[in-house]
Amino acid sequence: MSLYEWQRELQDSILSGSDLIAQPLAQGSISREREIHVYAEAYWLRLAEALHSNYPALHQLLGDEDFASLARAYLSEYPSQHPSIRWFGAQLGDFLARVAPYADLPIMAELAHFEWALRHTVDAADAKRLSLAELQNIAPQDWATLALCAHPSLTLFELQWNTPQLWQALTAGESPPAPLPQSMAWLVWRQADLISAWRSSEAAEMAALKAVTAGCDFAQVCEVLMQQQVDNVPLLAAQLLRSWIEQGIV
Repeated sequence: MSLYEWQRELQDSILSGSDLIAQPLAQGSISREREIHVYAEAYWLRLAEALHSNYPALHQLLGDEDFASLARAYLSEYPSQHPSIRWFGAQLGDFLARVAPYADLPIMAELAHFEWALRHTVDAADAKRLSLAELQNIAPQDWATLALCAHPSLTLFELQWNTPQLWQALTAGESPPAPLPQSMAWLVWRQADLISAWRSSEAAEMAALKAVTAGCDFAQVCEVLMQQQVDNVPLLAAQLLRSWIEQGIV
C-alpha cells in the first residue's frame, strides 16, 4: 500500500467513523480500532471547539450537550473543506434554518448569521477609509461618477426576530428574552479602532448601501434613494455619506 493510499484510508475511516483502514497506524499494543478512534475523536473535538469559538452565544443558548449534538449533526453534513479551520461553520446559519428541530425556532438561524457576521469583523481584510477632508477635495463635476467602496468587514442583512437583543443577553450572561417578531435591516462592521460595531438601518439607507456594495457610483446611489420615495434626496444622500465616513463604513 502506498503512503497516499494509506492516508486516504485513514481519512475515510476518521470521517465515516468506520474501520476501513487495512494496516495499523503504528506497532504497539493498541488495537487498530482504538488507534482510529483516537484520531477520529481528536478530529471531532477540534472542529467542535472551532464551532464553539465562532458561535459562543449559540453555545450559551443550547448548553454543552445540545451544542455537541448540533456540532455532530452539522459535521456529518458539512465536513471541513477549507485549509483553515477558521471557515468551519460558515454554513451553520443555513443548516439551522432548514434542519429540524432547529428550523422550528427561526431565531436560532438568525443568531448564527449574526454571530458569523461579528466573527467576520475580526479578521476581514483592512482598507483605507475615506475621510471628510478627502471628500471636500472632490471637484463638483466628479461627484456623479464617484465610486464608493464598502469596508471589507461590512455585512448587510435582514432579521425577522429580536436576534441582537438575544445575542446581547446571552453574551452578558443574562436570561435570554423570548423570541419576538422584529423585522429590521442591520449592518455589522469593524470600526477604525478595531472594535466590532452593529446597528439597525432604515430601508432607504440599506438600499443605498446595497448599491454601494454592488459597485454603483454616487449618481446611481442617488437614483436608488429616489426609488425609495424619500424627501429631499440630495440632503439624505449627503447625510448618509457623512455618517458612513464618520463610522468608517466606506
